[in-house]
Amino acid sequence: MIKKMNSKVLQLTAVFLLLLFLSGCASSSPYKSDDADSYKALDVSMALKFEDVPVPAGFKPVVRDSFAFENDVLRVGILKYSGRVNPDNVVNFYKDQMALYNWRFLNIVEYQRRIMSFERDDQTCTILIEPSGMSTLLTISVAPKAGRATTYKSIRRD
Repeated sequence: MIKKMNSKVLQLTAVFLLLLFLSGCASSSPYKSDDADSYKALDVSMALKFEDVPVPAGFKPVVRDSFAFENDVLRVGILKYSGRVNPDNVVNFYKDQMALYNWRFLNIVEYQRRIMSFERDDQTCTILIEPSGMSTLLTISVAPKAGRATTYKSIRRD
């Protein structure tokens, strides 16, 4: 009698797990989008870590994996974010937005993840966009160019 009960419990558990798995596979995309074939324009998030590097709306900071240091002379940091946003939409967001913040687009490397590079006279910015399960990870790295650490902000001399 106990073996029959255990067998029934195992069968019910297997059916439940199968239904749970199938319901998770029902959506065509893990990213929030009305149409998977079109690229939805993203808005700028109101919570910016670097005042001149926008973060798309829908991303939340991953504080434990982020670091930033900034003073009147130097700025360096790696900021990480996570969100359920289509990676292609994020690429288009940065292609549109970075020029508005006076960043020059250098290049993009795409193979599973996307690595975008931007520059200014005194700074470089690398943006890494990578799918991770049901979400997208966004990493923004900002650093001075070699030998130009003192040009980030003008030094005031009285």
